[in-house]
Amino acid sequence: MVYTMINTIDAIKKKFLEVQEKLTEVMQEKYDRILPITELLSDRWKRAKLAGLGKGCSLYESVYIYGKPKVGEETKINPFVILDASGGELIIGDGCSIASQVMIFTHSTHMKCVSENKCPIIKKPVSIGSYVFIGSGAVILPGSRIGSHCIIGANAVVSKDIPNNSIVAGNPARVIGEVRLAGGKTELVYFNRK
Repeated sequence: MVYTMINTIDAIKKKFLEVQEKLTEVMQEKYDRILPITELLSDRWKRAKLAGLGKGCSLYESVYIYGKPKVGEETKINPFVILDASGGELIIGDGCSIASQVMIFTHSTHMKCVSENKCPIIKKPVSIGSYVFIGSGAVILPGSRIGSHCIIGANAVVSKDIPNNSIVAGNPARVIGEVRLAGGKTELVYFNRK
């Protein structure tokens, strides 16, 4: 009995590795990338639809969603992102690009923790306009509002309102430039650059 079970497990593992190898080859040939098996087996557009996100959105398998965020159309949410709508409304507009490892929070337990559970959990909504790029590792904290056509730099920590057409970077995030849209052209203008 044990011998039969071991043979069955070995056969399943062999078939699994064959499927993984074939899927990896196809993905590498078609998209020039190698992904974990869970990403190879999933359809990120179908996952976005199942999560109730807008038409044409994509949502990688490794994205964690808490609560029910409202996400517009054609927004791309890349691997290892956290979307936390558990503490308040989380709204993300159309055409956004949320890079890997971005964390967007509508709640924080820091005050509850340091007060020995005497203070409540902080819960505040977050809104992100349309056509916003959020760079890898950026953190958007509860209560933040980001306008449309913004660039949030990699590893930026946003804790306040960001006006439309802003380029922000740093911890805490500060405006370092603007996105200018005119006559069908897009220009990035940085302040105090020499």
